[in-house]
Amino acid sequence: MLKVIAWGFIFLSFFVSAKDYSKLYEKLDKSVVIIYSDTEQVRAQNNELVSFTSSSLGTGTLINSEGLILTAAHVVNSADELTVEVQGKGQFKAKVLSSYQAADIALIKLITNESDFPAIKIANSEKTKIGEEVFVIGTPYGLSHTLTVGHLSGRRTQKGLGKGEIEFLQTDAAINQGNSGGPLFNSKGELIGVVSYIETQSGGNEGLGFAASSNMVKRILIEQPTIWFGLEFTVLPTGVAKALNVPQKSGLLIEKVAKQSFADKVGLKGGVLEAEIEGQQMILGGDILLAVGDIYITGDASNYLSMANYLKNVEKGKRISFKILRNGHIIELSAEKPNLKIKLI
Repeated sequence: MLKVIAWGFIFLSFFVSAKDYSKLYEKLDKSVVIIYSDTEQVRAQNNELVSFTSSSLGTGTLINSEGLILTAAHVVNSADELTVEVQGKGQFKAKVLSSYQAADIALIKLITNESDFPAIKIANSEKTKIGEEVFVIGTPYGLSHTLTVGHLSGRRTQKGLGKGEIEFLQTDAAINQGNSGGPLFNSKGELIGVVSYIETQSGGNEGLGFAASSNMVKRILIEQPTIWFGLEFTVLPTGVAKALNVPQKSGLLIEKVAKQSFADKVGLKGGVLEAEIEGQQMILGGDILLAVGDIYITGDASNYLSMANYLKNVEKGKRISFKILRNGHIIELSAEKPNLKIKLI
């Protein structure tokens, strides 16, 4: 009998301590948006160029009343057109302002004159401790505004390219396809992360989800906003570079350029022909980037760090030059570095 009473107290204490997120959900969900991404592809088929559009969706969070939205870079980075659905307000076109692929974070803005969107402040992610409850609101498999709950399981850091450390928050809250770019909240309803990816062997959630920390997001996208290049590319190994008559040991094969991106303003061109070379899938026919400024592509990790530092140190308004190989000829293109100023208020 005493054992039964003891177990009763254990279960009672569990249910008493379990947090009810219904009020927080009702308050915060208004700021969570669905992002529809359309990407135009051009391919060479039967001696003709055929155009088609691929679509995907992700999630985002409104962070100011004028329509600034945090999301994941892979949701929007190569998109030609973005449509955002805001609860109670309808759909809006949007544009990418800043993106940093290494940390999988991006900042986009609704194209509208409205200034009364329900926004959430970015919190200090350091204040949430490992073991605390966290929750996610997103669009897993297209099921919009779904809430999942878990714990902050760990913090994972790695070196970034000219942007300091990259920090991801690990969580066992269920994350699946469609959650990308959505908010990670602590138990107080504070925004502490942007959902990025999962580690999985089955293709679904296995309790290993990762979100870019809010402190890193503020540093990279708000305080020192990064250029949105809007590129998909392949780093050419030495053997492949030689086969493509590249006049150096490596280069970046440009496969896709998003409309209105910085790469589009520069004049870079993507490829059209799907191919497999030495077991590697790539899209041929586009430009091959040889150098950014005076930094030539070598394929080494240190090379990309030098390139990132160069781009970071170019003054706003100054021209950035790009040396490319196009149709067997080396040409040089350039464009002014964007003058990005991000204001949350």
